[in-house]
Amino acid sequence: MDLLKIGKPKETTEVILYHPVTSEVLTNEDGSNMTITVHGPYSKKYKAIAHAQQNRRLAKAQRGGKMTLSAEEIENSAMELLVQCVEDWAITLGGTKPKCTEAKVREVFTQLPWVKDQVDAALGDAQAFLEK
Repeated sequence: MDLLKIGKPKETTEVILYHPVTSEVLTNEDGSNMTITVHGPYSKKYKAIAHAQQNRRLAKAQRGGKMTLSAEEIENSAMELLVQCVEDWAITLGGTKPKCTEAKVREVFTQLPWVKDQVDAALGDAQAFLEK
């Protein structure tokens, strides 16, 4: 087997949303699947966001002589990484199809943590970010 034939990394993937209790695919009123397009861990955007977060932590540690992180800071960093990795979406929320902005993504992830959890789980699936 040749490793180069297994699959090349791709920048984004579409995460299909599932009902958190019944596991049914969620659909919009037009019958299309509800999806969230995200930049994956192999993408330039994901790496830039992660590096920026790490660089801020390192700078803080260098100024103060030691690095301390609270649980809240870790949780907030994880949320910001997810929010900033969202490229687009096709969802229905309150009877409308909201524009995909960082503020709206943050709001949805905060109000509906199961949506955030599904996106987070997809980021951990290497297969989702490889071309077949």
